[in-house]
Amino acid sequence: MTLQKRQAIKAIILLLFASFIFILHQTGDITNFIHPNYLHFSQIASIIFLILFFFQVPRIFKTLEAEHDHTYCSPWGCHHEEEQFSIKSLISIGLMVITLLLGFMMPYKTFGANEALVRGIQYSSFNHRKSGDIDLENGNINRIMNLPIIRLDYTGFTDYMGIISKYPAVFEGKQIEIEGFIAEDMMKKQKVIARFQVTHCVADAQASGIILTNSDELQLMEDTWVRIKGVLKVKEENQQYIPAIHVTSFEKIVTPKNPYIYL
Repeated sequence: MTLQKRQAIKAIILLLFASFIFILHQTGDITNFIHPNYLHFSQIASIIFLILFFFQVPRIFKTLEAEHDHTYCSPWGCHHEEEQFSIKSLISIGLMVITLLLGFMMPYKTFGANEALVRGIQYSSFNHRKSGDIDLENGNINRIMNLPIIRLDYTGFTDYMGIISKYPAVFEGKQIEIEGFIAEDMMKKQKVIARFQVTHCVADAQASGIILTNSDELQLMEDTWVRIKGVLKVKEENQQYIPAIHVTSFEKIVTPKNPYIYL
């Protein structure tokens, strides 16, 4: 009985994948990659990798004769891949090893200003009219209008942002408080406070933000997380009316443990 090196490598890779996913869950870093609603899928994947590892272990110590079915071997002998590493197997194993090394060794970075500008910041996806027939009886609009301050924090960002971006003129003059990171659009010469919204995983993350009308007066550095208070304004851009904020005060805050907004 000899040690089957290729089978041993497969077992180690399976164990490392199971361990990697487990570590991500233990540290909470898994939410930097996928929506919390899908955490159970990654947990199941970790368990499957672990089960496959236990199935793989006995194969490490099997003899070549026991490992292979020789029924269809030719009269001139057998040429099983286990006897040596083929180029195909080396490439496949190499790719998995590189993936694991990157996962264990590379630091995780949450998306910020650079990614937001590359992907594009969404201010509004609607055609607006500054006046006119907006259904002010809408329950959501009335609910927000009755708030003394509109707070766009982790819990209220998605609902409030969607309505404000759809009907910016309705909320003009309202007090607003918002948390996010600063991004600077050099082409438009304006600063924005934004956050990433994730639907399934960070691959589909989309940055949504509000323009800061008086950002030149403020010392707001790019990628800095801040809590801003101000007054909602309306800005016309590309024949659309989009929300903007005239900042009255701001304070720097630490990057939240969960910087993404999960839809």
